[in-house]
Amino acid sequence: MADVNSRLAALWTELLGCDDITEDTDFFASGGTSVVAVYLAAEIQDQLRIEIDAIEIVTHRTFGELAALIGGRIPEEVA
Repeated sequence: MADVNSRLAALWTELLGCDDITEDTDFFASGGTSVVAVYLAAEIQDQLRIEIDAIEIVTHRTFGELAALIGGRIPEEVA
C-alpha cells in the first residue's frame, strides 16, 4: 500500500503542483477541478491498472479517502 500511496502522491504533485500531501489533503482545495479529476482518473487507470471514474475522485476528495478506495482495487502484480 505504501507504494500505491507514493505513486498516487506523485500523480497529485504532477497534476496539482501540490508538494505537501497528507491524508487530509483535499483534491479541490489544492486546485483540482473536474477536468483535472478526469486526467487523474485516466492516469490512475494507466499506471495502476484499475478502473476508476472521475466521479469517484469527486466523492473521495481527500488523499486518504482516494488512497483507501483504490488500495483494495490494485492487482497484486502492480502493488
